[in-house]
Amino acid sequence: MVGKPPAAGYKTLLPGSPKRRGHRVSVPTVALVAVVLLWAGYRYGHSQQVSGPLASGTALGSSSSGSAGIGTTQGAAALSLGRITLPAGSLHATTSARATAGLVPLDEARTLQFDLCNGFTNQRIALLSGLVLAAELNRSVVLPDFLLDGYQPDAKEWITVDKAQVEPFGVWFDQAAFVQALNEHGMQVAEGAAAEPALVGIERYDSQSQPVDAIVAYMKKRTRQHIRIACPAFRLPGALIERHKELLMAASRALRPSPRYAALIEARRQRIADLTGAPLGSYNVLHLRAEKDWLALCEWWQKPEEGRDNCMNNTLTVGQPLQEHGFPPEVPVVVVTSFRDAVKDVLDAALQSIRGHKFVPVLGSELVRGKEEEALSREQRALVDYYLGLDAQRFLGNSVSTFTAFIMLERKWAHRPAGHYNGGNVPLSLFFPFYDEQSS
Repeated sequence: MVGKPPAAGYKTLLPGSPKRRGHRVSVPTVALVAVVLLWAGYRYGHSQQVSGPLASGTALGSSSSGSAGIGTTQGAAALSLGRITLPAGSLHATTSARATAGLVPLDEARTLQFDLCNGFTNQRIALLSGLVLAAELNRSVVLPDFLLDGYQPDAKEWITVDKAQVEPFGVWFDQAAFVQALNEHGMQVAEGAAAEPALVGIERYDSQSQPVDAIVAYMKKRTRQHIRIACPAFRLPGALIERHKELLMAASRALRPSPRYAALIEARRQRIADLTGAPLGSYNVLHLRAEKDWLALCEWWQKPEEGRDNCMNNTLTVGQPLQEHGFPPEVPVVVVTSFRDAVKDVLDAALQSIRGHKFVPVLGSELVRGKEEEALSREQRALVDYYLGLDAQRFLGNSVSTFTAFIMLERKWAHRPAGHYNGGNVPLSLFFPFYDEQSS
């Protein structure tokens, strides 16, 4: 849908007055919500690379049983999900002298390998979901590669590692810090990926109507030393995710950008100060959804009778929510969106509203300098903007977007203010049920 003009009636999705309806998405719509969230990440560019999820296949790996992997924190309570009760994970420390930097040799580990998929935020969600599965299955985790361009041409295509260009985990993030954090939480990390892991299907399982079936399928492969699954994003029930909150918080905190990306982020922060005269680090971030494909998605998504009525609310009048959320006018507002794909009249109206409420907008596109930054891929640019959003004094975005929703969650865990300008609910809360609880 990217590149096509929005439908003629798209302006009906852009109410000028604030809406604060609080409908909750019903359980029967979970599959639809998952599809939308997979398509609703932060969208930067275009790609012709498409592929489906890893198909269920014949077991290819060794049947020998190696040393046990690592599960959840010792002493965790069991989780009842219906027909069976999942045991809490237990700790199994490696005794190998070859285990260095917290990594477990492959021949001593029982591993879980999983793919990431789609845009940057959905890859982040897939990574954390994979950690939850590894904890439940008492397996050492294999750190996945990240996709450079996860653009989805429509809501049905999943972009995975099969046909996309990737980079190793350690190129994007500080791997040593991440491994150490997982080790401290009782989880081991394998030193690499097995050549022929046993393949276990996941794409046929729905996170709410079949919450146990996927786990049962994985447990049937417990004699296999190494197993691999497709992208686990939005495949796990909220109850299972909720059980591993402490693991998710620790892993999120430990996802620190590698030196290369940390330098790019710091350069952007310095440019904000140079452009505005504000002190270094004094800025707020607005994640604005105004792209052509986003408007097309919202037109399809909008069903007020089912509580889905907040996809584009307050976009044209976004200056008012900034004011309502206590953004101080003297602090610059960095606006991040896919400027190359934005609908001009929507973007212009939003910027006019921001200025009309006495805020000083700084376009994210104004912060890009040099050939190296211009050559960054779609997901590399998203990584930089994501951490600008995490580090900002305040953050506001569109809650239907996973980019906004997950920044909101991570900032909540860090006790930093964040919100959404479009009112209504946060669809991601079906899968990460932490939005309504008090910060801890």
